Amino acid sequence: MDTESVERVSLSQSVNDLILYRIKEAPYFDDLLETYIVDTPEAREIAAYQHIVGSQLESKCLNCARKMIKPILELTSISKANASRIVHLHVLRAAPGYHLHSALEESLGEIRHAFVRPRYVKVSYRDHLGAESMILRVDYKDFSSVPVREEIIVVKPDTEATGRTAEVSLKSFFEKCEEIDSRIKELILYGFISAKGLLKIKETASSLGVGKIIAFAFVDLTALAYNNYDMVLYGIDESLWKEKKQLSRLGSIVAKETLRSMVSMYVPGLDQPGDFSERQKRLWNGEKWTYGDILGHLRKTADIIKSIKAIPGALEPWQEKIANKQLEMLYMKIRELSSKGGSYDTI
Repeated sequence: MDTESVERVSLSQSVNDLILYRIKEAPYFDDLLETYIVDTPEAREIAAYQHIVGSQLESKCLNCARKMIKPILELTSISKANASRIVHLHVLRAAPGYHLHSALEESLGEIRHAFVRPRYVKVSYRDHLGAESMILRVDYKDFSSVPVREEIIVVKPDTEATGRTAEVSLKSFFEKCEEIDSRIKELILYGFISAKGLLKIKETASSLGVGKIIAFAFVDLTALAYNNYDMVLYGIDESLWKEKKQLSRLGSIVAKETLRSMVSMYVPGLDQPGDFSERQKRLWNGEKWTYGDILGHLRKTADIIKSIKAIPGALEPWQEKIANKQLEMLYMKIRELSSKGGSYDTI
């Protein structure tokens, strides 16, 4: 793990229960890219506790976004821009669940919204091994709100694992900008972000002539597992063991203070965002509202924790206790939801 490349950021106005760090070294902090790490109780809980779903997840995401408004205004160009030049790019289905758009509009008033839905042609849950060659297509887009002949600020919350979804989304958005003679002056990223994915986005944004990238990563700049899907704080690479029976340990870029908070909560080797879309109660797909498969997410997560426990030497005894507690909480949530007939209105 890398705890030495991170330093705390002093903000002009402190925010309760929020600590912000920056990665102080290239390639994550230079003239093109600035990378910050968001440490709030909500972000840590979302990352550590996969039983946080539905309304509880929505509430924690919104509270975290509200806390982040002051740092975002201070560290980006948003506060100096006319609201008409701010475009919130919703990557469907999962990204609106971060609720950054809600917090921004509470603070700034109405902003512009654009929508895009890139999707892998084949089902890809926990399997992005061929991410570079897997086909991604844009099923839906609505860029009608993008201002003509303007330098715009694009706000793009999402879970960034390999960066491929971002690449396809940004290229599609860029085509629209070229049509109407507009330019992306600044790109703001927010959410769970892997080190590998961030560098892919940096490469893509640079090729599109983006002037500046500012990334706000939840908890850590994550390691990416062998399957190019799991975004791990630290611990065994469960996907590599499952595929090849090889042992490998992963580590992220994280502040020491954040790590101290997470060690008593986090199951080593577990994907932090989980299946972020399926953790949500309602999802907009560009045509209609759909429900996330919350029960499926809970059951799959329980199976992954059991798989981690079964790997020789993966967990120390104190870590196994954390894993057992997490399983209890997952099964409790499964029973709660199942007893109500799987009704999504109750969670």
